[in-house]
Amino acid sequence: MDRILVGSSGGQLLVRQAGPADATSIREFVCGLSARTQRFRFFAGVAPPSSGLLRALCGGSGRADILVVTDSQGTVIAHGMAADEPAAGPFETSVGLVVADSWQRRGVGAWLLSALVGRAARRGVGSLVLDVLPDNHVMLGIIARRWPGAPAERTADALVFRPAIGAATHPIPIPAFVTVGDLGGSHAAHRTAA
Repeated sequence: MDRILVGSSGGQLLVRQAGPADATSIREFVCGLSARTQRFRFFAGVAPPSSGLLRALCGGSGRADILVVTDSQGTVIAHGMAADEPAAGPFETSVGLVVADSWQRRGVGAWLLSALVGRAARRGVGSLVLDVLPDNHVMLGIIARRWPGAPAERTADALVFRPAIGAATHPIPIPAFVTVGDLGGSHAAHRTAA
């Protein structure tokens, strides 16, 4: 199983692939998100998650790459997924991620996005699909830094970005507190807290 150890001042975090066995932990994670965080990720309040949503968040479809970040007690503190979608042109993947309110603005979400993008590139995915609410300024900032000038399509309630994976001119730096192991790629980076 792919693993990444992340050292923080509060102990170690584990980033790993998730699956159906994580349903209870992922359900508890979603139920612990604030209404605002749920809306930014799911565009609605979803706690408790329906059985269909929970199945999707756990990889029940078999076409999604799902990573969770857990704290030293095994509690899920972040969830990211890339659901592959065959397209007429290059292979696409829809990306969604969410970080527990108490862990936001620490670089966990940006780093999780980088991990998902790297893994998608290794699967041969050519572009991403990112649906973002217009008032989700944190995610819009991450996209603007990672894919400057990426065109966005406006839908009734969201901005939809479709950047090519190779177009990432500003990769997200690994936070100083992260120690990264191998996630199935050849570019493992290692940093420790100063």
